Amino acid sequence: MRSSIAILCPLFVLAACSDFQLKEQAGDPDPFQDDATAPDIQVEPLALDFGALATGVTSDAQTVTVTNVGNGVLDLDDVALVDPTAPFAVYSPDSNVLQPYESTTFVVTFCPVGTGAAAGEVQVDSNDPDEPAVGVSLAGEGLAPDITIEPELHDFGTLDYQATASVDVTVRNDGVADLHITDIIYTSTSSELTMRPAGGALTLAPGASTIVTVDYAPTDDIADEGYFTVFSDDPDEGTAYGNQIGNGRVFEGFSTGWYIVDDSTNYETTSNPSYSISSYGDPDGYWYEPSGAHGLIGSTDPAGDFATMHDYVIARAGAPTPVTAPLSFYSSSTVPTFSYASYSYILCDFWIDSSDDPNLYEVRAGTDDDGAQVMVNGQIMTNWYLGTAGSVNIGSAIVPGTVNSLIVILMDNSASDKYITDLGFYRGGVFVSG
Repeated sequence: MRSSIAILCPLFVLAACSDFQLKEQAGDPDPFQDDATAPDIQVEPLALDFGALATGVTSDAQTVTVTNVGNGVLDLDDVALVDPTAPFAVYSPDSNVLQPYESTTFVVTFCPVGTGAAAGEVQVDSNDPDEPAVGVSLAGEGLAPDITIEPELHDFGTLDYQATASVDVTVRNDGVADLHITDIIYTSTSSELTMRPAGGALTLAPGASTIVTVDYAPTDDIADEGYFTVFSDDPDEGTAYGNQIGNGRVFEGFSTGWYIVDDSTNYETTSNPSYSISSYGDPDGYWYEPSGAHGLIGSTDPAGDFATMHDYVIARAGAPTPVTAPLSFYSSSTVPTFSYASYSYILCDFWIDSSDDPNLYEVRAGTDDDGAQVMVNGQIMTNWYLGTAGSVNIGSAIVPGTVNSLIVILMDNSASDKYITDLGFYRGGVFVSG
């Protein structure tokens, strides 16, 4: 005998209760029953259709009534699924013995575990001599979300020094039911791979999608790998992944070379009374430089402002000039004295070994006009006024074993030349090239 209960979708369990313990008087016996003392089974309805339902969700119970319309006692031997693997559950009737004219009920639920049409059958076995087995056909349809991630794998390749790249990754619901995403998290081997926006819960209707962007900004030549994890109610891929890999190419030798931007625009320096310009190369004049970092004057975020200035220069400078000898730079100027200023930038990214002593390093220059400000990694190292260039130790700002950045801002605030001569790095008093 088959089990009288089959439960395939354990989202909830129905227990037999008074609602399903119905017994009622039946109608007249079957006038065509051959044996006037035999039981006669009647099952209604003979088909149940549960319609479409999302996978993993249990339907409302549907009721089947079994009636003894004969004159003998009806014994229900079994009420069970013909195929126990079908996504339906049958709950046994309260009574397996029916006197003439009595009835009882059993219930069936549907819980789809996959997409598409589902079918099953409940077989009611009894001692009815004419119909010892009566079938109740079952039908339903499973609706499920189906997550798709494109691309699942993205290789950024090897990026040149300071190059960055991004990839948009689409998370799409290709199913026929809402996709409920509970979270998207990102994990990577370094902070050089990041994801935006931040993860969180969202619902994607069938055919809908969302985009996450993975940014890659390598700072070394160590391979990087990251992946985001999408948690959802997709029945096949409750946890789905997207993977990104890449590497960076660091520059060889001591430095990248000199990046130079000569901005010939005259910027008014009388617009802010908080900064009075009273002398050639006055540091107050750097507040007006156009990168948006304002020479770090009054900055509450020197590292961030320095990065802004760094990006400003790199975006405008073009190819760098190799560091093979001390650098001299010249530009003419027609700036009205002290009421306007013009600015030029000289930038060099450099690297020293992690075992090296940063205090051996200094920046030197010969002469300058009208003034120069020297910055390393967001720290103002010195301000050279007109003709006062010399040397400054930069060891306190250097981080060994990583890329460091020098920016020298030249300022002209009078109708004269703008220049600097013999600018270079020195280690222990010896010029450092390349």
